[in-house]
Amino acid sequence: MGSLPQVTAYARFIKQMISSRLYRPDGTVQTTKDPKKTALHEGAKLAMACGMDEDEQATGLFAADRYEQVLQRYEDTHPETHLLRVQAAFLQTPDDPAPVGL
Repeated sequence: MGSLPQVTAYARFIKQMISSRLYRPDGTVQTTKDPKKTALHEGAKLAMACGMDEDEQATGLFAADRYEQVLQRYEDTHPETHLLRVQAAFLQTPDDPAPVGL
């Protein structure tokens, strides 16, 4: 619990979205929240603003909420010197142990 206040401090920068909802036979509901969908959506919006709005395939993917595919299309059609990438990241506070292998 020592890192909880620090994680709370970061909460205003991370918008959690419902990523799954499990309905159990006993009537309880388990909801999982995840920031990935929001990050992908915002990354796809940025890609569209960086010229992908003129790409017919990308606009179709964006309209269909296929944000990860929009970002992949961006990577496939832009030179290595102009790269936008959204990846999953995990917050790590100074109280958390270092990941294995680092």
